[in-house]
Amino acid sequence: MKKRIAIVGGTVAAVAVAGGVSWYLWNHKGSSSEQNKVYVTTVATLMGDVSGTQNRYAGVVEPQKTVKVKVDSSRKVKTVKVKEGDQVHVGDVLFEYDESAAQDDLAQAELDLERLKNEANSLQNQIDTLTKEKKEAKEEEQLSYTIEIQTAQMNLKKNEYNQKTKEKQIEKLKNSSGDLEVKSELAGVIKKINESVISNNDSDMDSGSSDSGAETAFITIVATGTYRVKGMINETNMNSIVEGEPVLIRSRVDKDVTWTGVMTGVDTKEPESSGNNMDSMYSYGESSDTQTSSSNYPFYVELDSADGLILGQHVYIEPDNGQDEVKEGVWLDEFYLVDVDTEAPYVWASSSRDRLEKRTVSLGEYDENLGKYEITEGLTREDCIAFPEDTLEEGMETAINSNGQTPGSQNPEDSMDSSFDSGMDSSFDSSVDSDFEGEFDSSMSVDEEVEP
Repeated sequence: MKKRIAIVGGTVAAVAVAGGVSWYLWNHKGSSSEQNKVYVTTVATLMGDVSGTQNRYAGVVEPQKTVKVKVDSSRKVKTVKVKEGDQVHVGDVLFEYDESAAQDDLAQAELDLERLKNEANSLQNQIDTLTKEKKEAKEEEQLSYTIEIQTAQMNLKKNEYNQKTKEKQIEKLKNSSGDLEVKSELAGVIKKINESVISNNDSDMDSGSSDSGAETAFITIVATGTYRVKGMINETNMNSIVEGEPVLIRSRVDKDVTWTGVMTGVDTKEPESSGNNMDSMYSYGESSDTQTSSSNYPFYVELDSADGLILGQHVYIEPDNGQDEVKEGVWLDEFYLVDVDTEAPYVWASSSRDRLEKRTVSLGEYDENLGKYEITEGLTREDCIAFPEDTLEEGMETAINSNGQTPGSQNPEDSMDSSFDSGMDSSFDSSVDSDFEGEFDSSMSVDEEVEP
């Protein structure tokens, strides 16, 4: 009896399992079909895209040369002859010094020098007197005399140093007294006039040395007519910039508008602030630990021609590998080809029945710069192919991916966003546009400093 019950129970359980499997397969029939579907892209679409391996950097157009004119810390500015935005030529007067103030400063400096000399004589007499008295003093008074003598000698050395400093100031005032006009050495535009330099000028002269006020440029002039392009690179990938490499400068407004130039290398002497937007890509959370951030450095492109470029214009910088050349015939990126080193290279193509098949192709020339093979037989621009993956099998159902097939993805939902609608992935930007936003002054570099 127990055996019969066990058999009946086993039969019921088997029926239940079979029913459950049937219900699962019925309800998942559609999704299984979707998972086995392979997305393919027309060869014509793939040929219209720029290779995804193309590096690209954000850039901004800036003057080829920038000059910063300082104010002589020992003199006062009487009249400023220019204003921001003015066009200047070589030899134009920028500002004039006050002659009467210079004469007063010279007279005051000479009086200060005379006072220092009198003070030095007094200290020397004091040292001589103390030395003489020390010889006649008692033993318990010797230490006191020694301390007084050493103090006087130290004051005398400081006095001698101040005298030399004052003498240099007097010499500088005498040499500059006849040259009151400061002229431009560059044809360009007055970009900035720092009025705070003039207001701080008095304190600079009183101190007899150049402090932060003297180091700040009074007038900044940018050259006109000759431009270059400035880009930014992070220290983690700065080796990708090769000096002398030909590059394309591409407009952000119209992808078909380009300029050509040559990389001039990375300027490692002028690192950008570590607190900018680019650094946030390489740091963790809100930590300010310098070990979790990296520095950014400018690099420059010397242009073959700047026609059509505007000062401050934002552009893209690309290595020029011939990506804009129009090729005849069918050319395919090498990563779509399988067994290229054999006698029967093939691609995964969609048949007329929308089924996946291995299609043998004949190869022609190879473009090493772009990583593309010429397909002489086996494919047309109208054929559709898939990116080769280990999971592909002949006979799998195919579907057109209108967005363009990308390596590593069979689903058009996963395909990368294109830049300029040309298939160039925006993730290849190696610098951040926001680094160039705001005042154009922040992107300028000082090529030359002029101290009148």
